[in-house]
Amino acid sequence: MPTTISKTRTKRIFEQIDKNPKITVKPDLIFVTNGGEPHMDYTFFYITGFPKGLFEGSALLAKRNGEVSVFTSPLEEEIAKAYGDGIAIYTNYKKVKDDIRKVAGNKVKSVGINYPDLTVSSFKTARSIFKGSKLVDVEEPLTACRAIKDQTEIETIQKACSIASQAYKKIPSLLKDGITETEIAAELAYSMQRAGSSGVSFESIVSFGRNSALPHYTAGQAKLKNGQFVLMDYGTKYLRYCSDITRTLIYGKASKEQKRMYEIVKEANKVGIENCTPENTGAEAHLKAEKVINSTEYKGRFIHSLGHSLGLAVHDHGPSLSIRTKTHLEPGMVLTVEPGIYVPSLGGVRIEDDVLITKGKPRVLTSATRELIEA
Repeated sequence: MPTTISKTRTKRIFEQIDKNPKITVKPDLIFVTNGGEPHMDYTFFYITGFPKGLFEGSALLAKRNGEVSVFTSPLEEEIAKAYGDGIAIYTNYKKVKDDIRKVAGNKVKSVGINYPDLTVSSFKTARSIFKGSKLVDVEEPLTACRAIKDQTEIETIQKACSIASQAYKKIPSLLKDGITETEIAAELAYSMQRAGSSGVSFESIVSFGRNSALPHYTAGQAKLKNGQFVLMDYGTKYLRYCSDITRTLIYGKASKEQKRMYEIVKEANKVGIENCTPENTGAEAHLKAEKVINSTEYKGRFIHSLGHSLGLAVHDHGPSLSIRTKTHLEPGMVLTVEPGIYVPSLGGVRIEDDVLITKGKPRVLTSATRELIEA
C-alpha cells in the first residue's frame, strides 16, 4: 500500500472539517474506535487502508499533519505492519490508554469523533482518555470524504463488480425444476469467492415467483417452478469493498405480462443510469427513473428509492438516489441504480447496476447482461 493513502485521506478529512460551518470547534485530531461485529466502524479501514484483518477493539489517532497511529493487539500486528506503511503501530493492550494519551499530546483541546458508529462503551472510552477535551462530531466531513472515492477505491470496487457480474453468467444453466432459492444463493457465493472475493457483501436475496415481489426477501426453501421469476440481488467483497447487483430472469417461457414488466424496468434502469451526472441531484435521478414506471399501468409499483452509495459498506456513507437527496451528484461517487416493479400476485422485477459518477457520462461498473433471459 502506498504510504500516501492514509496521509492523503486524513488531510482530506481535516479539509472538510475546516470548511464545514456546522463545526464551530475545529478538532486537533480524530479518534476512531473499531469494535467487533456488528459494531464495526468502517472509517477505521477507510483511514488506514488495511485490506485485511479484523482489528476488533482497535483504535486510531489521526492528526492534522496526516500522521496516523493505530492501537491494536498482537493478533493484528503482522497485518498492520504489512499494510500500514507509514502508520505508527502500537500493540501493548495493557497500557493502550497511556499510549493514546502520549501520542495525542498534552494540549488537546478538542477531538473529532464519528458519533453514529459509537457504542455507549466506546464513547465512555473516548471520554476517559480525553478528559477535559471537547468531543466533536465529525460525521459530516467523514461522509463527504468517503462518498468521493479515490482511484484505489474505484479500482477495488470495479474488481468486486466484475466478480459479481461473472457469477451471473453461470446461473441460467443451473436452473431446474425443484432447485431451491438457498441453493442458488450458495452457488453465487461459491462462484464469487472462488473467483477471488472474500465473501458476500450482504445476505443474498434470491426469490422465486411471488417471493420476488418482496424487495427485502431473503433466500428460503421455495422450489423453482416453470414460468416463475428468478430475482437475484447479491454482491461480494474484494479487499473490503462491496459490489451490489440485481438481475431478474424467467425460468421457462415468459408470459406477455412478465416481458412487459421486464422491459419497463430495463428502460427505467437505463434512464436512471443516464441521469447519474453532476447536473442532477439524487432526487432528480430518482424521479426521472420513477416517471418511466409511473407512465405505465404499473404506476405506484416502484416502492423504494432508486439507489444508494456503495463502498466499504453496501449502504455506504454518501448520498442516495431518492426524493430526499437535494444535493448534486459529484464525480467519484459510486451508487447503485435499482428500479423495480412489484406485483404481489405475480412477482417482481428489479435490475440493479453499480455506477461511478464522472465529469461526463456515468461509468457502469457492473457488466452482467440486462437482456431478458428465459432459461
